[in-house]
Amino acid sequence: MKTETVSEKVARVLRDRIEVVPYDPGWPAAFEAERGYLRSQFPANLLGRIEHFGSTAVPGLAAKPIVDMLVEVSSLERARIEMPLVLEPLGYDYFWRPSHGDDGPPWYVWFIKRDAAGRRTHHLHCVESHFEHWDRLLFRDYLRAHPETAAE
Repeated sequence: MKTETVSEKVARVLRDRIEVVPYDPGWPAAFEAERGYLRSQFPANLLGRIEHFGSTAVPGLAAKPIVDMLVEVSSLERARIEMPLVLEPLGYDYFWRPSHGDDGPPWYVWFIKRDAAGRRTHHLHCVESHFEHWDRLLFRDYLRAHPETAAE
């Protein structure tokens, strides 16, 4: 079997169709299940906080049906080595991804999880505690606290 190149993998992933759908009350449970799975697979000294963020984390908000998870890792270098060894054989797509643009630092570990039909179910954004990604939780928390704003 031919191994997929990074360019081929990126091209395949970019062909995925992503749609916005009405809020699904099952999204929080999907987050909890994946968080539990990750905790069972990786040592506590690698994983810290694991947060549900993005549109699926705001009750009542329409969203792409993909649960975004912000995963704190103690070391990106360890995460780059250890996490793909566990998750790629299970079908997760792994990327060493720039935070901004197409080719700029800071880089982070990113996974796409799919269901049996090949549809994306989760995005795992794995970053260290000092990354700006954590600021996105402020927006999530604001929308959760102000459902009228989320509805707008």
